[in-house]
Amino acid sequence: MGDNKIILANGPLVALLIQIQFSPILQISKYIPSIQDELRRKGFPLFKQVEGEGVPPFEGNYEQWMFIANDYSKNIVLDNQKITYQVFDCGTYSCENYAKDFIAIINSFNHTVDISSIIRIGLRWVNSIPEKENLSWKELLKEDFHGMEFSPGIDWFGVPLVLFSVQRGVKLEVFDRIISNFHLNIYQHPNGLKYPQDIMKFPLQEEEVYKGNPLVTFVDLDNNILFEAVEMDDVFTKIEDLLRELSKTIEEVFFKSLITDKAKELWQ
Repeated sequence: MGDNKIILANGPLVALLIQIQFSPILQISKYIPSIQDELRRKGFPLFKQVEGEGVPPFEGNYEQWMFIANDYSKNIVLDNQKITYQVFDCGTYSCENYAKDFIAIINSFNHTVDISSIIRIGLRWVNSIPEKENLSWKELLKEDFHGMEFSPGIDWFGVPLVLFSVQRGVKLEVFDRIISNFHLNIYQHPNGLKYPQDIMKFPLQEEEVYKGNPLVTFVDLDNNILFEAVEMDDVFTKIEDLLRELSKTIEEVFFKSLITDKAKELWQ
């Protein structure tokens, strides 16, 4: 969506997510049969209802509904105040098509439910880098993101796990130059987990891991806009432009600030 190449053919991108949050629909469960019928015609025939118990400050029970493609390469996660579109087949997917598909999904959803107002829209890239015997993650990410060096005079135990987080505001060109919230998080999992644990991928009970359970470095980039409950129609016509702007920042950081020249060569 910007000047840089979005998807590296052999790159680490394992999930793309777009999410909108809307004013709560307390009786959304009564719309689910109609929503399911609409979305199954759009390529999401598999269906799963998820129930759980919240933790403070979100106490009480919650419900989510998943609409899933036959090959599990993408899904839609819905609750009473947000809808998230997740794509896992990222090697052959373009952000332009991704945005258009999301707009079609929102159209189908809005046709049934009639969204009143939009509170938030966000775009997220999740990159997963498994450690290899002859290739360290430190060769792929620039030195600024390697974490601090601890004193060698201490008898440390176990593998150190890096955690890096930064948040910045970004002035956007559309929608009266509103400010988006950009988050970069780098974190690691010691036992080969392919996706962060907050990613809902079907089947839910089967966690995907890399062969050999290596150390995995996640590079998680999120850019989102918070609204003061603007009318749905005021936002909907600009969703593609908004996503283009959100993506532009993510691309700029990923390609120019995060990854090394060696990474670009390897992932082409």
